[in-house]
Amino acid sequence: MLQTLNKESYSIFLGEIMKEVVLTLKDDVFVPVEMDKVIPEKIQEMSLEEIEKIELQHGNKTATVKELFNVELKESSDLKLTINKCTGKFKRIGEKMTVGEIVVNGDAGMYVGAEMKKGKITVNGNVGGWVGQNLKGGEIVVNGNAEDYVGSSYRGDWRGMNGGTITINGNAGTEIGEYLKGGTIIIKGNTKIMPGVHQNGGIIIIEGDVEGRAGGEMMAGAIIIYGKLNGILPSFKFEGIVENPVIKLSKKDEGKEFKGTFIKFSGDHVTNKPKGEVYVALENNAELL
Repeated sequence: MLQTLNKESYSIFLGEIMKEVVLTLKDDVFVPVEMDKVIPEKIQEMSLEEIEKIELQHGNKTATVKELFNVELKESSDLKLTINKCTGKFKRIGEKMTVGEIVVNGDAGMYVGAEMKKGKITVNGNVGGWVGQNLKGGEIVVNGNAEDYVGSSYRGDWRGMNGGTITINGNAGTEIGEYLKGGTIIIKGNTKIMPGVHQNGGIIIIEGDVEGRAGGEMMAGAIIIYGKLNGILPSFKFEGIVENPVIKLSKKDEGKEFKGTFIKFSGDHVTNKPKGEVYVALENNAELL
């Protein structure tokens, strides 16, 4: 059965008319608010009044969008949601998003872009834990720091992020890329312990320092560390010194070249027939030889 499209929907379908929704926080909140009901594909065809009436979980109660935000609609060439004056009390921004763009001006709470499939999220501030949890596709950019579990799996799940890209233009916490299966995580600053724990694919790039235990129990994938690694786990095997390695994660993969001189380790050999690779910059880690 064919679905009848009204004039606005037809224009949206053709990409002629899009809508930018701008939410500006009225006052700071002390109890967390869950934002999963406010994503571009859910609000694109809503009127201003309909958006304002959306009920958000606010602790053990609910609050409408209008109670928390001033709402503005603008015409745009893309599906877009902008959240101004945001704070870390606002969780699940962009959760399960499949299209469009979200821009957060301020901080954001836990689960930014969790289970996201497509689209782009930019946070111009810091984020809480589990940013990009179980990410399937799309792009997340954080212009600040991130707490623990960047691109990691849901608690108790062994299937983590398997697509897309997460870039943290600051520091990150512990266990980034836990159970990573695919995609790329880029940390421009430092990380705490255990990046790539249980990693089974994908690439983690850390431009700063790592506190230690990189790749614990990893099975596959690659970790590239440009800064200082505070010790390699004893279950990793030294494979040599390599120049400008090209990392391929599958036979069909064209590979990506990483400039520099690296110490290469394989592991984690506490697992069965591991294919994991850890590359650490020689100039900052000569003591690991």
